[in-house]
Amino acid sequence: MSYYNQAQPTNIKQKYSEFDVITFLMKMPTGRQCRSGSLRINGFLKLYKTSPAGVTSPIDGDEGIMLDQFTGVHSFFRNTNTTLNSRTVESLQNYARYVSMVSQHDYSPESLITNSLNATELKGALNTYLLNGDNLTKGIAFSMKPHICINKSSADLAQSKFQEIQVTVQLGSAVEALYVAGGKPAVPTISSLSYELSDLQLSWMETMEVPSNEPVVLNTISNMIQTITGLSNNIQVVSSTAYNALSMSFMRQSSVKSIYNNNMLCEYVPDVARCEFLVNGVDAPLSYAITTPCYQDLALNYYKSLSSSGNAIWGLPSGEKNSIMNRFYSENGCFGVGSAFSDSINDKLQVALTINDNTAYNPSANPIDCFIYTNGYISL
Repeated sequence: MSYYNQAQPTNIKQKYSEFDVITFLMKMPTGRQCRSGSLRINGFLKLYKTSPAGVTSPIDGDEGIMLDQFTGVHSFFRNTNTTLNSRTVESLQNYARYVSMVSQHDYSPESLITNSLNATELKGALNTYLLNGDNLTKGIAFSMKPHICINKSSADLAQSKFQEIQVTVQLGSAVEALYVAGGKPAVPTISSLSYELSDLQLSWMETMEVPSNEPVVLNTISNMIQTITGLSNNIQVVSSTAYNALSMSFMRQSSVKSIYNNNMLCEYVPDVARCEFLVNGVDAPLSYAITTPCYQDLALNYYKSLSSSGNAIWGLPSGEKNSIMNRFYSENGCFGVGSAFSDSINDKLQVALTINDNTAYNPSANPIDCFIYTNGYISL
């Protein structure tokens, strides 16, 4: 038998907006356990636009305002932090971009809009038609499955073992989450965007606790950012937890902080001439460097680096096709570099990325931010 449970924010208020920090405290009755993968964040989303004259009003649905199709409502959540029994087990910055990368692995744009799992998360290229909402006061309802470690556990979370579970999220800015499709018009009618979230709750399913001495393994993600400013780049990460994959996506600094640009894009890096993965200075897991023409090998290894995340963990069906291995999508917002590794810990991971000397897209003129995600796990 299953039971439904929910928690409202501990810092409850009527509406939440940019940069707010929201904390949920999960409490289960004695003798229950939280079903693995059952957590969801639910609420309502209301969007507003501000004209150049400074007049703010709700959107009407004709402005072409969109969320990134692979990220959906996750776009509003910048950072997440998870604690179990007062111990921090995961602290993930740039959470929304990671969700976008995993969705690109699991779906193509076509399968996004034909899979009902994504509809409640406002994913897909048609989300502009949903954002106006059907509730004049609250906007559009949503229900999203957060990509956090306690929602990616190897077994149910028993109340006797995890008495205190706390989930904290920080909201991002509207310019990070939203954009106006079609580019900047000659005479702009929108100077800025804003949003409100209301009726937020964290929900989950419970069953009767089954005593077990087996450890629970949590899939954790850590993030850091480095900047590419030249043609030869050594991107280095030290993993403090056990890990098995490294995934990276890119965004030009000139592309961010504009309501006419999609800030969740995984931008294409042209003219990559060589890529080599090193562990503690030794070639691994590939015993060779990827050289020109390298984009097919890059896409394949990037795809494999995300293959133990998302739907693979939850046992959900993925689309028959994905966006990473498609050349057109890869060159238009679904590009990345990564590799799966043998399980290890406390290693120095290095990616040597070389760009062709004759490129017309020299990072020295337009630096590129590199978002690095390490796929790890801890056992409790």
